[in-house]
Formats: sequence, C-alpha cells, structure tokens
Amino acid sequence: MSEPNFMDELLAEVESEEALRSAAETDLSLLEIQLLTEKIAATFASAEEEQTIIQNFALRRAAKFQDRIDRLAGKLETYIREKNEKTITLPHGVLKVRKKPDRIEIADMQEFLLHASPQMLNTIPEKASPCAAGIKSWMKLSGKLPAGVKLIPGGNEFSYKLTEINDNGTNSETEA
Repeated sequence: MSEPNFMDELLAEVESEEALRSAAETDLSLLEIQLLTEKIAATFASAEEEQTIIQNFALRRAAKFQDRIDRLAGKLETYIREKNEKTITLPHGVLKVRKKPDRIEIADMQEFLLHASPQMLNTIPEKASPCAAGIKSWMKLSGKLPAGVKLIPGGNEFSYKLTEINDNGTNSETEA
C-alpha cells in the first residue's frame, strides 16, 4: 500500500469538515423548524385571545342594545295597555296583547291519582299519566279544581312585530 500523500490528507480533512458542517446545518434546520412551529402556535394563541376580546366586546355592546330594546318594548306595552286595545297597527309594526291560556300543574301526584276520574288520565298500558285537556274539561264541567292539581292562571302577553322593507320593495314582519 502506498502512504497517503498530501492531497489525500487534505481531501480527507475537507470531507471531514464538510460532514461536520452538514450535521451542524441539519441541526440548525431542525432548530429553525422548532422555532417556526412555536411561532405558529403563538400566532394561533394570539388570534384566540383577540377573538375572545372581540366576542366580549360584541356581547357587551349587544347587551346595551338589548337593554334599550327592553326599555322601549316596556314603553310600547304600557302604551297599548293604556289604550286598552288588543292590537294596534302602526307603520313600522304591530303591537298585540293576547290572553295566554291557563295552565295546570300537578302539585301532588299521589293525591291527584287517588281522586282522578278516567277522563283526567292518559292511560298507556301499565302506566297512567295526567291528561291536561281532560283535567281542564272536567274543571269546566264541575267548576272545581281536582285534588292535587294547582291552577296557574294565564296572564296577558305582550308582543310586537316589526315591519321591514326588503330590497325588492316588499314588506316582511319580524316578531319579538
């Protein structure tokens, strides 16, 4: 075998340095990927924080608007009740007061079942449950409240509809 000459030694040294440089460059690439990945995560975290801030702003602003709507709706309800009318039609909407139906609530199921007639029950094989329509019918006929039943009187309910003009010139109503 021949002894390595100067050129072979120089070439081996350059290849060795190049291998070290290549490994270092590869590691630096991995480090840069890691830093960029962290920046991506930080960007999304920042965006989420901004979204939360914007959402909270929108909620606060909407709450102020809703408070104003509630106050104005209260004034509208006072107006229609003072006029003692059921419906008032205006250019920008309709005001209404409607009687809600009475509701029943079974306060004591055991007591109710002891005194209930068959018309006051929905009978499903192996099970009996209160029939609101039957109970109301029995109450109208007898004029009495069945044992174990509580009557919740229906009150007057206020509502309004807004008239909106669409882009095509037609009217539509939004109920609130």
